[in-house]
Amino acid sequence: MRSPTTLTIEDRPNNLKIIHIHGDLDSMGTHMVEDAFSAAITDRTGQVIVDLSHVNFISSAGMAMLLVKGKMLRQGGGNLFLAAASTRVLEVLALAGFQELFDVYPTLERALAALESS
Repeated sequence: MRSPTTLTIEDRPNNLKIIHIHGDLDSMGTHMVEDAFSAAITDRTGQVIVDLSHVNFISSAGMAMLLVKGKMLRQGGGNLFLAAASTRVLEVLALAGFQELFDVYPTLERALAALESS
């Protein structure tokens, strides 16, 4: 049996949050974290970095969740950023055109540097 997909939330200064996802973002994994993700972004004016460093697989369900959450944030004046995706996950995101929809950073540190300096 596989491990459950989980997320942790890290609040940073200046209305910045990091959402760390651990596990696969297939339909089951996405279902496991979607409510917690929604609860983490009730203030839609903030900046949210999604740390994908512990995500080994993403399906259309996971990508749809990211699209919906990103849209919700943008409508409220916030934004969603992706960071630290594995090569495999990054290839899937690239094929789906996510680089045109989101700022994608190679590491969490690079995302933090870019957002905390602005």
